[in-house]
Amino acid sequence: MPDWKLLCIVADMETIYPEPDPQQAAADLDAVADARRAVRDRRWPLWLYPTNALLLGALALAGLVDSSMLATFILLPLGVALARFNYWAGRRMGTPFAVPTSRGFRVLVALSGLCVLLSVFARAADLPWLIIACAVAAVISYGAGAALHHRSTRP
Repeated sequence: MPDWKLLCIVADMETIYPEPDPQQAAADLDAVADARRAVRDRRWPLWLYPTNALLLGALALAGLVDSSMLATFILLPLGVALARFNYWAGRRMGTPFAVPTSRGFRVLVALSGLCVLLSVFARAADLPWLIIACAVAAVISYGAGAALHHRSTRP
């Protein structure tokens, strides 16, 4: 059996506030979008860019290790360190999971990740020169994306 008192209270709460003005509602939604964009475009600490670039390059170079077991013991801590540094820095800034709005940054970071993934396939194909090329490309790609992001968040 439903609780009639609770239903009456809920029904009253639905009628307490007047219908919102369409202009005010649009302004409120714009303010939310602006706040979200401001959070996503916060400036990152400068040390985070080279740390990420070096960790991505090291991840790509791990394929040069002959032993797959040793490579796994290298890849795992490097991957965890990459995630931890970014999460820690994001927590310090108050935005641990915010992805920047800079399209160029996102594309170049994805390209950097693709280079790291390609280095894994280069290891399977036993092409050490391609592993090195992928590591260099990952670092350069992330570095270019970092420059774009840093420039886009300048005050």
